[in-house]
Amino acid sequence: MQHAISLRMCGFTLIELMVTVVVLSILIGVGVPSFTAFVQDSRVSAATNRVASVLNYARSEASTRANVITLERTSASANNWALGWEVYTDADPLGNTTRAGADTLLRSASLAYTGVSVASNAAAETWISYRTDGMLNEAGNAIVIAICDERGEANGRDIQINLAGRVSVVSPSADCSPA
Repeated sequence: MQHAISLRMCGFTLIELMVTVVVLSILIGVGVPSFTAFVQDSRVSAATNRVASVLNYARSEASTRANVITLERTSASANNWALGWEVYTDADPLGNTTRAGADTLLRSASLAYTGVSVASNAAAETWISYRTDGMLNEAGNAIVIAICDERGEANGRDIQINLAGRVSVVSPSADCSPA
């Protein structure tokens, strides 16, 4: 009895390899733009959440401490909050003043989100203050803070602060450079 020994080669044919490369190219071509948009959306969302969180913190501290609390942008450019801010007790009962010796720094923060802009309307050019009762202290003006990236308003968000000091988020942004 003889046993037949068959030698079989294992591997891929050139056609199988070409089909695999084409399918992989299509998957990468579809997946990378979606992933990029996901990363950009995540940055805008994270920046929005961070700013809204700080605003809510400042309002809460104003009520808890029964003291005026002010947020001051750290950027030298008016209405630009993207570089960060300081939150402090403001000895001036009218608020909206630069931190001085009698003021207590509560927090300082910055945004480390590349490509994200954070711009306010004129009511929050340099400061945002909360009165001792948690109400907004901006001479009867509501505040809008737009958070956008290079994709513009359609993918941006607005943080609106009403006169009662309540923070709400609106999407999409009405204007990435609110006046």
